Amino acid sequence: MKRFLLLVVSILLIGALTACGLQSGSTGSTSKDTIRIGQTWVIGGTDPTDSSVPWGLTSHGVSEGVYMLDEHGKLVSRFIKSIQQVDDTTWNVVMKEDAKFSDGSKVDAKALCTAMNMIQEKNKLSNATAGVMKFDPTGEFTFTIKSERPTMAMDSVLAEWSNVVFKQDGDKFIFTGPYVIKSLDAENKIVLAPNKYYPDADKRKNVEIRTFKDASALKLAFESGDIDMAFTVTPDVADMLTSEGKTVKTIPAGYQYFGMCNLKEGPMADPTVRKAINLGLNREDYINVLKGGRVATGLFASYYDFAGKEKVVFNKEEAAKLLEQAGYHKNASGMLEKDGQPLTVRLVTYTSRPDLGLIVQVMASQLKELGIETTSSIVDNIDQFKKSGQFDIMVYAQHTAPTGEPSFFLNQFFRTNESNNTMGYSNPAVDQLLDQMGTEKDRAVRNKLAQDVQHILYEDAPALFLVDPDWHIAVSDSIKGYEPYGGDYYIVNAKLGF
Repeated sequence: MKRFLLLVVSILLIGALTACGLQSGSTGSTSKDTIRIGQTWVIGGTDPTDSSVPWGLTSHGVSEGVYMLDEHGKLVSRFIKSIQQVDDTTWNVVMKEDAKFSDGSKVDAKALCTAMNMIQEKNKLSNATAGVMKFDPTGEFTFTIKSERPTMAMDSVLAEWSNVVFKQDGDKFIFTGPYVIKSLDAENKIVLAPNKYYPDADKRKNVEIRTFKDASALKLAFESGDIDMAFTVTPDVADMLTSEGKTVKTIPAGYQYFGMCNLKEGPMADPTVRKAINLGLNREDYINVLKGGRVATGLFASYYDFAGKEKVVFNKEEAAKLLEQAGYHKNASGMLEKDGQPLTVRLVTYTSRPDLGLIVQVMASQLKELGIETTSSIVDNIDQFKKSGQFDIMVYAQHTAPTGEPSFFLNQFFRTNESNNTMGYSNPAVDQLLDQMGTEKDRAVRNKLAQDVQHILYEDAPALFLVDPDWHIAVSDSIKGYEPYGGDYYIVNAKLGF
C-alpha cells in the first residue's frame, strides 16, 4: 500500500465543452498589463443555458449570478434590492437600478426575467431545487417569481450557478461580469478585457487563462514566470514551490470528493456489496496521498452548519463478511468470484481534477486487498460519460454548497429522477425530507433535515463519502494579495489584481 501512497500521477488537464459565439470584447493587451492564469480547463462555449457553461463563465469573471457568495460567505446581489415572500411559491422582487450589461444597456426587469425564463426552459439543472420557475415583470425594476415547488430561500436558489444574468444579441451573448471576452480558443485559452461598465473598471488589468496538459507543465510555467497564478497545483508541487520561496495559498476547497455508485446495473447495484466496499475503503490513505484535507463525514465541507456528522468506519474484516454474505468467495488466486465470475469494479474519474486520479490509484489497491479486481479509466468529459452508465464507481468532485444552502446539490443528485441523479438512486424517505426542506422556514431545522438526508445516504451508500479536501493555489508576487474563495467558482473575481 505504501508505494501507492507515495505515487503522484501527472494527469492530462483539459477542458471539455464545445465552441460557441463570443461576447464582444475591447482592447488588446501586453504581458505588463495582463494577469496570466494557468488552470486545468477553459470554457468551450458561451451559451449560458448550456449545462455547466454558466458556471465556467462566472468562474472566468464574465458572467454573474443573480446572487453570489462574497469572500465572507455572505449572499450578495448587484441586481436585487429586496425580495419578499408572498406565499410558499410566490415572491415579489424589487431591483437595484444601476447595473448594466457590458454593452452599456441597463439590466431591468424585462431583461432579467427574459434571461431567467430562458434558463428555466433550456437548462434542466436550474429546476432542481424549486422545480420550474416563472419570472414575470411587473414594472421597469420589479418582477414576481412563481415556483413549481416551495422554497423558503429564494435568494439561495437565485445564487445557483445556472442562474446568470445575460441577454442575447443574435448569436452572441452579453453578460454583466467584471470582464468581457476578447478572444476564445475553445478549451485552450481565453483572453479577457475589463468591462468598462462594471465599477472600478479602470483599476483592472487584462486577464489571460490557459489550459495546461499536466501538473508538470503547470509547475514549470509558474516557475518560469510565464503565468502569475497556477490554479490549482498538486500537494507535491505545492511543497516544491513553497521550498523554492514561492507563495502558495491553501484553502478548504468547499468541494467534496465522493464516489458515485451505479445502482442501475453491475456489482454496485447490490446494497450489500456497496456496504462492504464502503467499509473496506480506508479514507486516511487518501488524506495521506493528498497530503491534507479531512475524512468526509457527509457531503458538505466541515465548516457548514449542515455538514454531515457520520462516523465513516474502516473495517476490512466486516467488509469481507458482507462480501461472503453477498455470495462471493475467494478463488485459488485469492480474488473474489460468484458462480465462476470474478467480482470486478470499474473505477472512473476525469482529467481536470488531479486529486481524483490519486484517489483512484489508492482505491484500486484497497479493493485488490479485499479480493476485488478493478479497471481504471480517466476520461475528459465526465458530464457526458456519467450519463453512459459505463462505470461502477465514479470518483467525482463537486462544490456541494456554492450558495451556502444544501438544497441545490441534494435535490440535483439524490431526488428521484432528477437531472444529475445518474446513479439511479431513489428513496421515498429522502424525497420526503427534501420536500420538507423546501417548505421549512427555520434555517436550523433545514440544516438538521440536510443532516438526516446525509445519514440515510450513508446507510444506502449510493455515494461513498471520501474526502473533504484542501486546495493549493500558487501566485506570483504581482498578485500576492489575491485571496481565493468559493473553490473555483470565482477564480477571476472583481478584486483580482487590486
